[in-house]
Parts: sequence; structure tokens; C-alpha cells
Amino acid sequence: MKALVVGCGASGKRHINNLIKLDSIESISVYTKNKQCLKGLKGDGKINIINTLDSIEADFALIANETCKHIDTALFLAAKGMDLFIEKPLSHNQDKTEELKKIAKKKKIKIFVGYNLRYLGAMKYVKDKLSGKIIGDLYFARIEVGQFLPSWRPDRDYRDSYSASEAKGGGVALDLSHEVDYMRYLFGDPCTWKVLKARVSKLEIDSDDVFEGIYRYDNNFICNVHMDYLQKDKKREIRIVGSEGMLHCDLIGKNIRIIRGDKETVMNDRDMFDIDRTYTDELKHFIGAAGKDIIPDITLDDGIKALKLLEDGEK
Repeated sequence: MKALVVGCGASGKRHINNLIKLDSIESISVYTKNKQCLKGLKGDGKINIINTLDSIEADFALIANETCKHIDTALFLAAKGMDLFIEKPLSHNQDKTEELKKIAKKKKIKIFVGYNLRYLGAMKYVKDKLSGKIIGDLYFARIEVGQFLPSWRPDRDYRDSYSASEAKGGGVALDLSHEVDYMRYLFGDPCTWKVLKARVSKLEIDSDDVFEGIYRYDNNFICNVHMDYLQKDKKREIRIVGSEGMLHCDLIGKNIRIIRGDKETVMNDRDMFDIDRTYTDELKHFIGAAGKDIIPDITLDDGIKALKLLEDGEK
């Protein structure tokens, strides 16, 4: 198969590196302005940098350029009838998403959105336990993620990153939209929600650095989602309280605690928290679905719904 990768930042390079390792991939065309981005990658002759998308021929494309360019790139390639893997988030707003849906339907192409945390073993374990009502009926949950933006990419000035720029699709809500996607994965779609976004710190950015969302479900279960660019000690966790107990999943500490009555069970299998494997698994799934009669695990509609949950609204 012939692959196209648009964008060669951290996400693009990761996808290129994973594509290189797949025997089914014959060639990888990379569309980027950064001619040095492939330095250090061993492509075994598979990789070539291209300067235009006009005459490109590929079996599928991975879109990993700046968030604000995702939709326009997707529209152009979808019109060519190309199956698409779009790195999360789908876009920086909901503009043109319905247009993309229409073209995808007309061209009968597959579109996958890269919310890789759904492939984390720990996430699947939590979903299975909740489905089995391990803590009874759900009452409320808190999802929290925070990390100090300047420490994200030590080799780059945070002020030059897309995260710092609202116009480029930066901001903590879009950057960490994984959290609202896996909320949907675990609990389904809320019926009403309210969100607050703010820039509260002295970081030299013009995008939001704090996000707070309150999501209510039909059964009155409430989930709170907090995201920030500010915590010096990285945090990513889920705490769920039900009628029979509590489940706590710490994605940084790599453990899951389940408390029922006076009994506590702790899971700390490191394989369940292997983030690197999620990128390979999502890529293999997409390639398996591309060109075949298989609905991707994470669809264009899922990407659109995640964007909607970052703004006030109702289902």
C-alpha cells in the first residue's frame, strides 16, 4: 500500500516511524515544508518528500498538520476519493465538518479520527468493569488532565508551538480533547452540558489554558472534565463514584483502584498503560478498514461530537 502523510511535526513523525515498520506499506510520501523533519528516521528507501498534493496517488492519507489546516486538507484529499486518518482534534472549530461528511458519503471513503487513548488497555479495562456494574449505578465522575505547557516539548520554545496560538487551533480544550472523547467512550453521550474556558496564567500564549466542562446524562449522572496547561506535576486520571463503590484510574501513576465496601483491588499491570502501543494499534486498525467494508472504531461523527462537547450545548 502507498501512504501519504501530511505534516511532519511530532505526530507526523510518529506516524511515519510506525508506517515504516509495517510490511504492507510500500512507500510513504510526506508533504511538509520542514525538509529536515525526517532526519534520524530510517526509512529503508520507503520515504520521499513531496512539494504538492495535486497529483499525489496513495491508498490512504494521514493528516497531521496544524489543527487549523485539518479540514481544508481533508476536503481536498476526500475529493480525490482517499481514505483519511485525521489526527485529533478533527479541527479547531465545526466549520466545514458537514461539508466533509457529504463528500465522504459521496466518495464512499473511510475517515478515522486519531483518539488513540481508546486503544489503551487501561481504558478498555475500565469500560469493561463499568459495563459489568462493578461499582453499581453511576453517580458522578471527575476526569482531570493537566501538564505545564513549557515542559511538554523540551526541545522547542512553547511560545512557538501551535498550542500557544488560538488562530492555529491551540488551546488546552482542543489539545487535550482526548478527555471528552473517552468520556463518550466510557459513558456515552450526555444530554446537556456547560463549559468554561479561560486564560488565567502568565504564560505567553493567546489560547485558553484552563477548561472546565460539566456534562449531565439522561439518568442524572454527572461528569466533570478539567483540563489545564498549568500543573507542574503531570496529572491524568479518572475518578468514578457509584452506588456500590469507587473506581480510580491514574494514567500517569499507571494503576487502577476499585473500592467496594471495605475491599480494595489494585491493578498495576504496566502493559495496560502502554501509550506507544496505542499509536500502532490505531494505525493498524485504520489500514485494515481502509478500502474495505469496515466501519472505523472512531468515525468522522465521533470527531465532530468531540468538538461539540467543547462548546455549550445539548445532544
